[in-house]
Amino acid sequence: MTGSDLGPGALPEDDVALATAEEILGYAEEEFRKAVKTGDILLYRSAVEKAFLAMVLAVNSYIKMKLNIIAKSHAERRSLLRRIGREDLRAMYSDIMRTLHDEAFYEGVYNPGEAEYAITLIRRMINEFKKS
Repeated sequence: MTGSDLGPGALPEDDVALATAEEILGYAEEEFRKAVKTGDILLYRSAVEKAFLAMVLAVNSYIKMKLNIIAKSHAERRSLLRRIGREDLRAMYSDIMRTLHDEAFYEGVYNPGEAEYAITLIRRMINEFKKS
């Protein structure tokens, strides 16, 4: 399906994925603020995992736009980012995955400063992809 095949107001598939990532990140940011304010660790873990999901969807959208490939794993995403010359994004993806997914969500490490920084990087990443 091409852009001209889409109905009025419809977005291409890559744009829908990016819009979904942005929407999920909005929920994550809201939950994160509430979790930190109330000290709710379960809400904190839910918020950081939502932020991580937003990054995965955004990176998948970016890779699909550049290579027309849908990455199926974290390792494949990192490899494809390297292939398209985005070592900066590959390193950022790995770092954010470690901070939000591994440490905060799975290990239960409560470090709001690091998590907030990672969420800010995801917001910047999505904004960059929207301009691509």
